[in-house]
Amino acid sequence: MHQTILVYPVIIAEFNDDGHYFTVTSPNIQGMVTQGETLEEAKSESVDAIATLLDGETYPEPEDPSGWKLAANERLVYITVDMAQWYHEKEKARHARHE
Repeated sequence: MHQTILVYPVIIAEFNDDGHYFTVTSPNIQGMVTQGETLEEAKSESVDAIATLLDGETYPEPEDPSGWKLAANERLVYITVDMAQWYHEKEKARHARHE
């Protein structure tokens, strides 16, 4: 059985070039890219992005980010994903669309 609470390090970069926004990537999860207008929104979007990419997949072991090189506008953040809760919310939304 899969563990349902996952914690992954991500890199959140802050930009001010075309407005103010944050992008999120994870060297740990190939293809994981999302963004938000605020830091909190970027973190929230990260939960959904990670869960979506790991849905039905084997969960990769979190990498040790101590060797990651961060730019001046980047920060390391740990994102907690409760897969059981994500599946529950996904199912609830699916039922709501069919009512």
